[in-house]
Amino acid sequence: MFSKFIKYIYTDNFINQRCVLIFVFVLMISCDKNRIFERNISIDNNIWSLTQKPHFEHENKDTLSSVNIMINVRHSTKYPFSNLWLFVNTTCPDGYISQDTLECLLAEKSGRWTGNGIGNIRDVSFFLKQTKLKKEGLYLFSIEQAMRHGDLTQIDSLNGVVGIGLRIENSRNE
Repeated sequence: MFSKFIKYIYTDNFINQRCVLIFVFVLMISCDKNRIFERNISIDNNIWSLTQKPHFEHENKDTLSSVNIMINVRHSTKYPFSNLWLFVNTTCPDGYISQDTLECLLAEKSGRWTGNGIGNIRDVSFFLKQTKLKKEGLYLFSIEQAMRHGDLTQIDSLNGVVGIGLRIENSRNE
């Protein structure tokens, strides 16, 4: 019985079926037709200092379509807060600079972490805005942590943030 199973495993038909299934699975998980740009940056030692401002460069060619700008946050369950305040700075190709403020809710009121993850690492994406990138050329984005203590003093070193990312995707509302 065991020898028949071994012979079946090594037949071309079985191997071809496996290869096709693996190929289809990889194709399914790698297809993301809405993504225009996505990059994630690790935070050194999982401690995000005020001086560390991850930045992203996107070469825009489409000035007509609406896009969603998303912020990706990867954090550990040892992160000491339920939220994360961010400043997202955008420099347009013509030099115009804008700043958006975003509150990322990382935990529910019950204390349950939001997002997906395995073990003590969680991944969460947050919608920043829907917009049109009206100029062709290089857009520069930088992200700053904007957390404060109760007395409004800045938190110089924010523990538990593993990575931060930027995603630009086609808007589905067009």
